Amino acid sequence: MLSKIKKLVLKAILLTSVLAVLLLMQYSCANTTAPPMGGIKDTIPPVLLKVLPDSGAVGFPVKEGKIELRFNEYVVLKEPQKNLYLSPPLDKRVETKIRGKSIIASFPSQLDSSVTYTLNFGNSIVDNNEGNQFNAYVFPFSTGKYLDSMMISGTVYNAATLMPANDATVAVYKNQEDSAVINTLPSAMAKTDKFGYFVIRNIPQHDYRVFAFKDNNGNNKYDPENEEIAFSDSVVRANIVLVKGMPEIVPVSEKDTLTALGRPSQIKLYMFKEDSDKQYIREAKRLQSRMFYLKFSAPGAQLLSLDFNKSKEIKYIKEFNIRRDSLVVWLTDTLQPIPDTLKLTVNYMKTDSLLNLTAAEDEFSLVAPKPKREEPNQPERRIPGQKRKRTDLLEFTMEADPVLFEQKGFVLEFPAPLKSINSDSLLFRVITPRGDTSAAPYNLVKDSINSRYYTVIPRNKILQGHEYTLLAKRSAFTDIYKHTNDSLFKSVKLPQDEKLSKLSLDIKGVKGFYIVELTNITRDKVFRSYFVNSDVTLEFPYLQKGKYSVKITEDINGNGITDTGNLLNKRQPEKVRLYTLPDGSAVITIPESTELVQTIDITAIFKN
Repeated sequence: MLSKIKKLVLKAILLTSVLAVLLLMQYSCANTTAPPMGGIKDTIPPVLLKVLPDSGAVGFPVKEGKIELRFNEYVVLKEPQKNLYLSPPLDKRVETKIRGKSIIASFPSQLDSSVTYTLNFGNSIVDNNEGNQFNAYVFPFSTGKYLDSMMISGTVYNAATLMPANDATVAVYKNQEDSAVINTLPSAMAKTDKFGYFVIRNIPQHDYRVFAFKDNNGNNKYDPENEEIAFSDSVVRANIVLVKGMPEIVPVSEKDTLTALGRPSQIKLYMFKEDSDKQYIREAKRLQSRMFYLKFSAPGAQLLSLDFNKSKEIKYIKEFNIRRDSLVVWLTDTLQPIPDTLKLTVNYMKTDSLLNLTAAEDEFSLVAPKPKREEPNQPERRIPGQKRKRTDLLEFTMEADPVLFEQKGFVLEFPAPLKSINSDSLLFRVITPRGDTSAAPYNLVKDSINSRYYTVIPRNKILQGHEYTLLAKRSAFTDIYKHTNDSLFKSVKLPQDEKLSKLSLDIKGVKGFYIVELTNITRDKVFRSYFVNSDVTLEFPYLQKGKYSVKITEDINGNGITDTGNLLNKRQPEKVRLYTLPDGSAVITIPESTELVQTIDITAIFKN
C-alpha cells in the first residue's frame, strides 16, 4: 500500500514538472521578439561593423559592382528614394536591399570609367526596432586608380525670406553653359540639410558652375516650369582638399544649431521661382454671376480686348494686379441678363511656337457657380423678429490692428468696386482713457492697385490708450451693382501697457528704393512695412517682448515688390538681406518696457 502511494506521488511530481517546462517553453516561443517588460528603451544607433569593399576603394568595377554595409543589428532604409543618392548621378537610381543585418547597394546602370563616385545614404539608415538613426553616411569609391579629394561647401537660402532651403539639390557642372542644369546630368551633386548646408565632396580640382534647385520630379535636372533655382554668378574653383575630421564633413545633430551654423561656407546661393518665359492664359474661372478672373502664366500680360458671347456691347471693369499676371473682370450692366454659361473671347499677346509674342485669340466657356443647395422640405430657420437679408445688400469687412493702426488705420474691403461714397455717413471718433468722445479728422484712401480696398487713417497723431471708432451708416457705400451697405461699426483700442516696447530704426546710406520690414524670426509674419528712398527714422511701437528680425529688400525698380530672377538672362532676384547685430546675429531681442534704437547702414548691408 505504501509503495503505491509513493508511485502516485512521484507521478504527480513528474507531471507537475512537465507542465512547468511546457508553460515556460510556450511563454518563451510567444515572446521571441518582444523586449522584457519594463526594460530600458534602446536609444543606441546601429554600429557599422564592416564595409565591403572598404570606403575609398579604387578599381571598382563599372559593371555589376556591389557595396555591402554590415551592422551589429537589423536595420532598415527610411525613404531611400529621398535620402539616398549617387554623385555624379546615373540615368537609373541605385538599387538597395536588406539581407540579414546588411544593406546591399547595386547599380543598374553602368558606371563611367576612371570616375570618383560618392554613395550618399543621408539619414536613411535606422535600426529596425526603435528607429534610432545612424549618422549620415557617405561611401566614396572610384572606378579609376585614385580617389578625387577636392570639395565645395556652401549654404542655400530662400531668396525672399532668407530661411534655409532644406532638401535642395546642389549640382556642379564642368560645362559652363547656363542651360547645362536643364539639359544634362551634374558632374557632381549633394543635398542640403535642415540648415541649407551642403558639401560636394570627392571631386577633381576644376572650375565649376554651381546651381541649386528643388528637384521635385527626382530626375536630377532643373525644370523651369515647376521648380525653384539658384545659381552662382561666376565659376567656383574646387581647391579645398578633403581631410578627415574637417568641420564641413563631421556629422552634426539637427539639434546642435550652434555647431551647424558655424560650419565653413564657401559660397551662398539664393533660391527663387522663375517667371515663365511663355505667356498664355493658365486659368479662367467665374466666381460670381457677374465676375470672373484670368490667370496668366507670366507677368506683364498685354490684353487687347474682351468679347462676351460675340458681343462688344457688354460693359465691364477690369483690374490687373501689380505684376499684371492676374486680371479680375466685373460685368457692370445690371439691366442685361447674364447667361449661366458665358462665352468669353480673349484677344491678347501670346507666346507662339517660336517663343515670340503675337496677337492671339483664346475662347472660354465660363459657367456661373451653382447656388448653395437647400435641403428639400426644410423650412427656413430664422430668429423671431429677424429681417430677411435683402438681395441688394452690400456686405464688406472692416478691420483694424492695434499694432498696425498708425500705419494702416481701418482697412475696408468690398466684394466689387464702388460706384459712390457718401463721406457724410462715415463717423470717425476718438475716445480718451477718461471716456471723453470727439470727432476726429481722417483720410479715406483708395488702394492704388486694388480698387476694392480702402483705408481710413487718422490725420492726427494716434495716442496710446485711446480708442478709435468708425461707423459706416446705412447706404454709406454703393457698388457698381447698386448694392448698398447696412450700418457697420468697428472700434480699436490702442494698448496702454507699460510692458510694451518700441523699436526705432535710424536708416542711413539710402541710395535708391528699399522695403524695410519688421518680422518674426521665421520671416513668415510682418508686423510693419515701410517703403523708403531716403535716410529716415522708422518707428515700430506697441511691441510685445520677444525676438524679431529686420528684413530689407533692395527694390531696384521701386515697384514695391520683390522681383524674381532669371537664369538664362543671368539675373539674380532682387536682394533681400537681414540687419545683423555686431555679434553677427540677425535676431533682435526686445525686452519689456524698452525703447530700443538701432542704426542701419544700408550701404554696408548690401555691399556683398
